[in-house]
Amino acid sequence: MARPKPQFRSWDDYYIPGTQVLRNLLGNGDEPYGIADPAALFELETAIAAVRLDELAANPIPGNFDYAHFKAIHRHIFQDVYEWAGEERVAPTDRWMTKAGHAYYPAGPVMTEAAETQFRRLAKKNLLQGLSRDEFVAELAEFWGEINVIHPFREGNTRTQAVFFTQLTHNAGHQLNPAVFLDPEIREAFIAARFHSQDSGDNAQLAEVLGKIVA
Repeated sequence: MARPKPQFRSWDDYYIPGTQVLRNLLGNGDEPYGIADPAALFELETAIAAVRLDELAANPIPGNFDYAHFKAIHRHIFQDVYEWAGEERVAPTDRWMTKAGHAYYPAGPVMTEAAETQFRRLAKKNLLQGLSRDEFVAELAEFWGEINVIHPFREGNTRTQAVFFTQLTHNAGHQLNPAVFLDPEIREAFIAARFHSQDSGDNAQLAEVLGKIVA
């Protein structure tokens, strides 16, 4: 049974009809929109993405550390799971998106320009090369905080950020091992710092956490 080709124009278009489960490329022919069991989808997505993340750790995607590069990383991680891997989310367009009480950019031209602006700024700063470790951490926190609040993908933003900024860190002559985010204490502190950055516009707490894991 051929799967229907979805057109993503609204938030609900991402879901399997009648559910709150994201349409996906998994399952069998009897599941035209993919696996509808949320627990099974989470387990499989996590496992499949982990394999792709290992691939990127061994062979990073070459690029210019621009928006196209960022999207290519997302596409590689989620290519097996979501048809829209590597594509900007299309909703909501009429308001800021909120998740767990935290606000993110609305979709559409405003979000696209916000993302392009940050990547242009990154290029103008020579991709943060030639900075001392402390200077680098402070700048890294600024860009990480800003790109996080843009949140251009429907799902998978955090994993894409971790890969992109790890690669950027290495390119700038420093070290960041994304495996550190598997440590529950570090992950919890990082998430709290990122939310603080998002809610307040102050990236100092995020810089403090990154300062503990950037060498």
